[in-house]
Amino acid sequence: MHIVVTAPNKIVIIDKVQNNTMFLPDGRPVSTLEYDLTDGSKRYLTLHSNTFCSSGGFMGNGTLVSTGGAEEIKDEKYKAGFTSIRFLEPCQDGTCEWRENLTGMLTHRWYSTTTSLSDGRLIVIGGSKKSIAVNSKGSNNPTYEFIPRDDPKPKSFPFLVDTLPFNLYPIVHLMPGLKNQTFLFVFANTDSIIFDWNSGEIIKKLPRLEGPPRNYPLTGSSVMLPLRHDDNYRPQVLICGGNDKNDIKNPASNTCGRIDLSDLDKAEWVTEDFGGLPRVMPDGVILADGKIMFLNGAGIGTAGYSAKKNQEVKADNPVFTPLLYDDQQPKGNRFQKLDPSTIPRLYHSVATLIPNGKVFITGSSPQSSIILEGVKFPTDFRIELFSPPYLSLNQARANIKSVNGSEKINQGPIEVFYNNIMEVTVDITDNQPEFTAAIVHYGFITHSVHMSQRYVTCQVQNVTSKDNGFTMQVVMPPNGNMMPPGPVYLYINNKGAPCESAVHLHIKDI
Repeated sequence: MHIVVTAPNKIVIIDKVQNNTMFLPDGRPVSTLEYDLTDGSKRYLTLHSNTFCSSGGFMGNGTLVSTGGAEEIKDEKYKAGFTSIRFLEPCQDGTCEWRENLTGMLTHRWYSTTTSLSDGRLIVIGGSKKSIAVNSKGSNNPTYEFIPRDDPKPKSFPFLVDTLPFNLYPIVHLMPGLKNQTFLFVFANTDSIIFDWNSGEIIKKLPRLEGPPRNYPLTGSSVMLPLRHDDNYRPQVLICGGNDKNDIKNPASNTCGRIDLSDLDKAEWVTEDFGGLPRVMPDGVILADGKIMFLNGAGIGTAGYSAKKNQEVKADNPVFTPLLYDDQQPKGNRFQKLDPSTIPRLYHSVATLIPNGKVFITGSSPQSSIILEGVKFPTDFRIELFSPPYLSLNQARANIKSVNGSEKINQGPIEVFYNNIMEVTVDITDNQPEFTAAIVHYGFITHSVHMSQRYVTCQVQNVTSKDNGFTMQVVMPPNGNMMPPGPVYLYINNKGAPCESAVHLHIKDI
């Protein structure tokens, strides 16, 4: 249900408390574990609160935070998670564990969105006060709060009143800008605003996006397109998919909306088709070369568990074919169909880029409990790794040997700083490479929402040959509005092919 990359070879998986066959030493079912990308081994982690439909992100100090959840599950001995905050200090030695504060949130939050901010804090926005299929006035939670908290009461956010009922898991992106800027892009239903998280004021109400609602359960997916240093970090948001009716028989949307936010007074949505593949519950993953891969989801229906005691699915016609979106191409030529999977990835499926340039895909649980047979779409625990086209370019791939003199690559995050120059050394068999660089935050992924996912290109300069490779200078972005402080991954690409493994960094202010 939730995944997040916590180290170069580790993914933390957070699931619903349910009738699975893995148990903690105290006899309770496992609801979260650490998965090793190298050998497929699993390390069970311990939680005491229900994480169902929660959210999360990284603070600037590198701590992973999981926020909110659902009701108490007495039979499985899990406490209510509505007001829980869970903290994990990621590690690579197999010793880190969750710690919990069951009353850490100021209010109940289920289906809220958590986003990393430029000052190292997290903001948690919206959600509902109880488990519900479609939000309503009585369950709505039109507020936000910060972690660490700065106020004993949640702050009012009327935008989430105006966007009922389709405002769960609101789409939130940190806006790039000057260091002292405190703006967010927030989207719910079909509306969006630029919101100042410091003053609590709406800076700009943006035009309405034509087409269907894009939030749960009419779920679409959104990315902030790559922020490019040679384009002044121009902010553009892309939202694709959804459904215009809360009807399990209604076809999904074949539309996307894209908006350029570099001049807010001129910002307008431009619509285009979704690559000819209508889809609800897609996952939008920014790849190592800055292109976006859309995958998972269904051609008919809505998000949610199967109705009528698992006899009627809420979403059907699984879409097996991924799409590649190139935002640098002109409208009409941006989508490319890729090789299909054979595994239906419906409700509660997830996907993320990983350091070797592949895409990690897993999950699908359209049933309210684990059902492995006898239904149209059983629970699916299988993992797939998708190799994007850049891994078939027959181009030499760089092997990063050192960053700022440190050869302890991926033995822990290497500390780097905004507006500084990194010295990077690589080995590569290409005698005439063409290097590009980017830092990537993979995000906290759940329900087609990739919270804080971000891709920022970096200037590469002074490339010189050295021994069997090259040294180069990589210029970090100017401040935390381009990339929030915390864990990121450095990719050095050669002619479009990513390095053998991205390098784990911790970016921060001096």
